[in-house]
Amino acid sequence: MTAPFSLLITARDEEELLPAALASAADWAAETVVVVDPATVDSTREIAAAAGARVLEHHYVSSGTQCNWGIAQCDHDLVFVLDADERLTPRLRASVAAAVAAPDVAAWAVDRLNLAFSRPLRHGDWGHDRIIRLLDRRHARYDEAAVHASVRASSIGHLSGRLEHLTLRSFDQYVPKMHDYARRGALDLLAGGRRPRIILAIAHAEWKFARSFLLRGGFLDGVPGLVVSLLLAYGTFLKWAWAWDLARSRQA
Repeated sequence: MTAPFSLLITARDEEELLPAALASAADWAAETVVVVDPATVDSTREIAAAAGARVLEHHYVSSGTQCNWGIAQCDHDLVFVLDADERLTPRLRASVAAAVAAPDVAAWAVDRLNLAFSRPLRHGDWGHDRIIRLLDRRHARYDEAAVHASVRASSIGHLSGRLEHLTLRSFDQYVPKMHDYARRGALDLLAGGRRPRIILAIAHAEWKFARSFLLRGGFLDGVPGLVVSLLLAYGTFLKWAWAWDLARSRQA
């Protein structure tokens, strides 16, 4: 028997990853809603429809706005948000089913296991990843940050089990996304009234690497831990440097 909650996936050109995400959630939620960006050119729509999902289209502005719109279209107030590059584990599925059967908070966080080059990361910044994915839309919603939108909720619980995240599969896959996140993050910095300087770009990047690789033990994950820590530092530098460049251009 399916539990009274909805599953939401937002996607654009995810024909490679979407089938496994949908398979991990098969026979679980009362409904599956897949919101597709109209700019999608691959078979994402057809794959979702073939799996029994309700497929909707909505122009992507930011992850937060896309999720909020999709959540509003769901039939149930309790919604689990899943990305195409994520996989549900059996223990997490059971934990969600138990939570929605007797909801006592506005949202629930889950520990996410990030994989880099097919290897799980247990340390570093990516080894300490907890994210809200189950929420009651009557009491919680996403903010509208351009990158990594957060859920605003009055009370938060915790789900057992982990969400597997195929974060870094290859440089071809990850670097373009990192550049996009850096530019969107730069816009968030400027929108928040921050005054970016190159010295801050350097300082934040150095701190990002030191925290991930040294303080949080990223070195224990070997070469993948080193590569990820370096990429995180570079992405941080790029975000602040991009914000500095945009601010400079606006003042010219």
